[in-house]
Parts: sequence; C-alpha cells; structure tokens
Amino acid sequence: MTSILLSTEVEEGSGVKSIAEASAYRIEGKSLVVLQVNCRSVYNKVIKLWNLVDTYNPNVVTLLKEGVSNAEVLRDDFNFFRMDRSARGGGILYVKNVIASTELWADDFEIIAVELKGMGPKHTWEIIGIYRAPNEDTLTIERLSARILPTQNLTKRSIIGGDLNLPQADWNGDAEKASGFQACVNDLVWDSGYTQVVSGPTRGDALLDIYLLRPKRSFISCDILPGISNHKGILLEDGMKFVGSQKQKE
Repeated sequence: MTSILLSTEVEEGSGVKSIAEASAYRIEGKSLVVLQVNCRSVYNKVIKLWNLVDTYNPNVVTLLKEGVSNAEVLRDDFNFFRMDRSARGGGILYVKNVIASTELWADDFEIIAVELKGMGPKHTWEIIGIYRAPNEDTLTIERLSARILPTQNLTKRSIIGGDLNLPQADWNGDAEKASGFQACVNDLVWDSGYTQVVSGPTRGDALLDIYLLRPKRSFISCDILPGISNHKGILLEDGMKFVGSQKQKE
C-alpha cells in the first residue's frame, strides 16, 4: 500500500502511537472539518462511506458501527484509531495523514481520544469518539466525565462526537432538577464547559448523534446530512487552524 501523503508512524513510550511529520512542506490556515457517520454495519456500505467522505472532504471522520476488519475500512489518505475493542459496538476514528495525530487514551467502554496539532505549539485539539449502546446504564458517560474533568486545559480545544443513545436528554441542561441520565449530561456539559451543537434529529425524530465543543468561540457550523444508514451524517466545522504536512512534488 502506497500513501500519497508523507507521514510515518512512531512509538512514543507506553505504547502510545503518533503520526510524525517527515520531510515535507507545511499546510496551514485551514479550519478543521469533522464528519460523523453512524451505521449498524459498514460491510456493504463502504462505497457509500467513501463517496460521502470525498463529497465533504473532512479532516477527521468518526465512524460508529459494529466490528469490522481493518482491511474493509483502510484508505491511504487516512490514519485510523480503533475504539471497538470489545464485542459491543464502537467504531473507528480517521485522521487525514497531513495532520500530526497521537492516540491519547482509549477505554473499554468504546471511548477513544486522539490529539491533533493546531497552528500554535500550545493549541491542540482533543478529538474524542464515543459510543453508548441503548441498553447500557450511565457508566459510559460517567467514565467519559472522569476522563475529561481532571485534564481541563484552556489551550486544548476539545470535540466529543458520538452516539450516546439519549433521545430524552436536554442538552441545554436543567442543573437544579436533574437526576439519572440527565444528571450525567449536566455534569458533562455544565461542569466541563462543553456546548452541544447538533440542532436537529439524527435518527427519525430523535437526537442520538451529538457533537460537544469546548470552547465554542471558534465554532463555524454544524450541518445534518444524508447518511449511509437510518442515522444522518453530521458535518462539523471549527475555525481553529491546523498544521499539516504534505509530500514535496518531485
């Protein structure tokens, strides 16, 4: 397999993987575009998936689905990080090869965090992909909150994208009268400083697939698109500029 973009994978202690820049010229000044796609199985939808990616040209793709082999979802212009490490679902987080990216942590509850470099050395994105099955309790959300609360960093932008299967949730939060799942939502949104930006239903009449941003000041847009299953696709654009590298033309 030959990549048209120049990046190499290296080990950075404790088994953490990183995408390191090789000799290349820099790409700067582009905003970050993230596409979220949710489907029960991608086996017979691979062509539809990549057609969607080619249409909207995102920098990051979060693919939420049941387990599938690497060979079925590989593509040369993306590096990928898996978060389906048990039999319950999960997905893959793709990052364009031109963007330096590092896996920060992963959780058995179908949660993975990847760091992307921004234009300044102290300004980065933390992209978190998450899936919570409909019949699960609050533990997945509690684990996510525990991961992000101790590491709040005003110089690190954070985007959480995924399917939490919480159609009943009020993402504006009622901090005074909440219990159960709503209390977990309030803890995640209010205490951690996130804003939920998906404005309409993503499956039938229900809002299941969400994006949480922190901070919101560089937010540009969030559009709901035709998906490849009974879930809609979601396209997010954030105005913070990324740094990338691309192969020198011979």
